Amino acid sequence: MAVTRQQDKATVPDRTPTSVRLAISATDDFSPGLKGFAERVRSLVVGLGITARRSVSRPVTLKYPAEKVELSPRWRGALRLTGVLGREDVALIEGPASDYNGLIDDLYRHDRLPPCVGNCPANVDARGQSFLLADDRAAEAYELVRARNILPGVLGRICHHPCESACKRTYYDEPIAIRPLHRVAFERYAEHRAERVAPLPVTREERIAIIGSGPSGLAAAFDLMHAGFEVHVYEKEHAAGGALLSGVPAYRLPRDVLATEIADLQTMGMKLLTGVRIGTDVPIDHLIGEYDAVLIAAGLQVSRMLPVPGSDAQGIWGALDFLKAGNWKGGCGVKGRRVLVIGGGNVAVDCARVALRCGAAQVTLSSLESMDELPAHPWEIEEALDEGVIAMCSYGPKEVLVENGRVAGMRLQSCLSVFDAQGRFAPVFAEEFTDVPADVIVFAIGQAPQLAELVSGSDLVLTERGLLPVDGALMTTQVPGVFACGEVVTGPGSAIASVASGHEAATSIIRYLDGRSLSEGRVYRPVPVYPRYQPATLTGVEPARRRTVMPMAKGADRARDFRQVELGFTHLEGLAEAARCLRCASEVCVGCTFCARTCPDYAITVERIDDPGHRSVTRYDLDLSKCCFCGLCAEQCPTGALRHTGQYELSFYHRDFAVFDRHEMVRSPEGSRATGADCRGCGDAR
Repeated sequence: MAVTRQQDKATVPDRTPTSVRLAISATDDFSPGLKGFAERVRSLVVGLGITARRSVSRPVTLKYPAEKVELSPRWRGALRLTGVLGREDVALIEGPASDYNGLIDDLYRHDRLPPCVGNCPANVDARGQSFLLADDRAAEAYELVRARNILPGVLGRICHHPCESACKRTYYDEPIAIRPLHRVAFERYAEHRAERVAPLPVTREERIAIIGSGPSGLAAAFDLMHAGFEVHVYEKEHAAGGALLSGVPAYRLPRDVLATEIADLQTMGMKLLTGVRIGTDVPIDHLIGEYDAVLIAAGLQVSRMLPVPGSDAQGIWGALDFLKAGNWKGGCGVKGRRVLVIGGGNVAVDCARVALRCGAAQVTLSSLESMDELPAHPWEIEEALDEGVIAMCSYGPKEVLVENGRVAGMRLQSCLSVFDAQGRFAPVFAEEFTDVPADVIVFAIGQAPQLAELVSGSDLVLTERGLLPVDGALMTTQVPGVFACGEVVTGPGSAIASVASGHEAATSIIRYLDGRSLSEGRVYRPVPVYPRYQPATLTGVEPARRRTVMPMAKGADRARDFRQVELGFTHLEGLAEAARCLRCASEVCVGCTFCARTCPDYAITVERIDDPGHRSVTRYDLDLSKCCFCGLCAEQCPTGALRHTGQYELSFYHRDFAVFDRHEMVRSPEGSRATGADCRGCGDAR
């Protein structure tokens, strides 16, 4: 019996039909009789109505050139340039510290803020630095950066460079090496330091005391000295620098670099008093009474410890004490021993690398997070592994193994996950344990402030957790005239974020001493959001466009001592890297050629020279006889210099005049007519 399938019943055509039946048809035939007569009259009335309406409406055609069509602002007419390198300079972002946020906010609102500047917590003008360095004006570049970075030589070695994460060049090939260029500027500044660093005039009667000489305190001191105040900085240690001196290892930050930049601040007028412990040697109430304003920039002084069984055994270290011993004494009792570091952040990685340099026989880094989740910077992890650090990821400490009162090892428990579905810290462990032998254990799981001694005897009151209540926007405490900044306010963070905090505190102090409201009319730093680019495909990218590679000491060699790991750029490498900067949002064409590379019709030709002191775009030709007016070139322009115009009337006496050269490209955008440069003075050419 035959079975009829459902699809056999479907009326599916076996070929594409050659005609389609319309549901509506038009015909000139009318019905017979009176009905047809009525239809004819109705048709005539409709036609006369259409004619009447058309007769009073504006005609579609124009009486050209007396009448011209109104175009949309996005009309893609003949392109022009707002500026050209060699004719116009890239504008530098400069201004008084108290007005700097307003300047940044205005640039951001008008889409003129470079991504590298907007993504930096202190809004350092990285674009201006590259412009000046490429022009071989290193001293000006250093001072431009120092206005916001305070310590370019220091941050040029240790900053986590969020500016590079937003660099638009990443979209095309590789980001600019902004952090290493800070170091280049510092090293070149040595030639000019003697004649350019001078005392700042004291124009105000008020005096200000700053407790702590870390990056936030130094940033505030810099701004306050430029505002004309006398500034005294109190430091409890034997030398200034705070965590930069005690916590950052010398293989990342040579001590002479830090000392040189702090000495510059002293030359400018900062009075530094070391070895003075506020709260013990000098009560803080004494400072409050003697000075017109007091700024607490004490940072985080103690390491957090885990209360696991055996954590009181001999051989247990906190990260900050361990780093201080390694940095100051060159040894921390680990020579020939096995060291286990608990933690996965940058401080933990520093502890592991310091242990190697102090002679440890074996160093293991254990963290709750998996290798892909480690909070430490990827390049720090890579360098540590290259030097011989062993990583044990996804393990958490269970208990310290103790023999005769000394550390013998650590029992670790396998960690399945660190965060819950909402992203909150909620580790989940498996019933699986591993014993790791160790002679020394370093806990690097966080830091905390130690302020009870500092504020004793004053009206300053700490919370139950020992924290100082501070307005995070205005940097004020509960006592008038006493301010706070840095990690004592923000918690653990980066050096550049502490610098930004110091700038905000200085602005509040200036307003306070001026008798102004701390908040009224104040512009807070905007927090721009920029796209994050996937790494570009570098296949076929010519070497001249590639990022300059930082030379590094070999892993096996550098782990033996505290010599610098990064060897630095040469003068020529610095010039070449600075010249790669696209000068984003400057509205000045720098000859990057990305418009020419994008053009599907090969209508654009760009040439430039990069000789320091003579950098310029020497040729910019736009051939309108080839241009299809697609606008892709303008959309790609990183500087915003290439713009559309409404000049849709193209008047040329000769085909050669359709090629607009560099001079014609910077013509006025007014009017609707665009003519070749050679037509100037040709009577009606304009």
